[in-house]
Amino acid sequence: MQPIPVKVKNVSVYPYLGIPGGPVVMPVITGASGTYAVGTLGLSVFYNLNLSGGKQTGTLGLHDQYIATGEFDNGTSFTTVWMYCLEAGKAPAFGRTITTGTGDTAADSVATAQPLHVPAYFRIAPLTDITVSQLFPPPAVGQVVLIQNAKGFIIASRVGTPHIMGVEVSGGRRSPLLHTGMTRIIITGKTKDGHLYSVTNETCLSAADPAVFFRLFP
Repeated sequence: MQPIPVKVKNVSVYPYLGIPGGPVVMPVITGASGTYAVGTLGLSVFYNLNLSGGKQTGTLGLHDQYIATGEFDNGTSFTTVWMYCLEAGKAPAFGRTITTGTGDTAADSVATAQPLHVPAYFRIAPLTDITVSQLFPPPAVGQVVLIQNAKGFIIASRVGTPHIMGVEVSGGRRSPLLHTGMTRIIITGKTKDGHLYSVTNETCLSAADPAVFFRLFP
């Protein structure tokens, strides 16, 4: 099902701490409006929240985790799943993809159980303003930034069924922590027409410049 954005209002955004029932945290955004979309593709469910206006009472962290509450146009209230911050500017955006039967643990086992090498790939589309982070392993919440202000390309393997998708990242400010084999990678960037592009659960197959990340499957 293609995601169909629906209008939302009176939206408040809170940091997600991963602790059911508490502690109480203050919102970083209140009174915002925008759109909320939920879509499916195969075993995956996609969530996207795009906001504008309102009052920002705290600082958003790119790739940090948040949860939002608000109302649809008819006054019905809603609460989102926790999502990653994909855009932290004046028009913040949040998103998350949940795939049944996979998770960070599965991705880690794939990365460590098979030899890591960069497959032959081709470039699909250029990206700018790329940020690469590694999420802390569950149940910890948070992330460490590995690359900032980089450029690169959306890429896909030349062979395979199915082809695997990834990102090639060139330049930018790099953390010395970046190394081949890192998992739980989240990457955001902007396409040529300015649209936001994001991927999660990537594995670093090469930490050179350009660095290469692919999403591996069991």
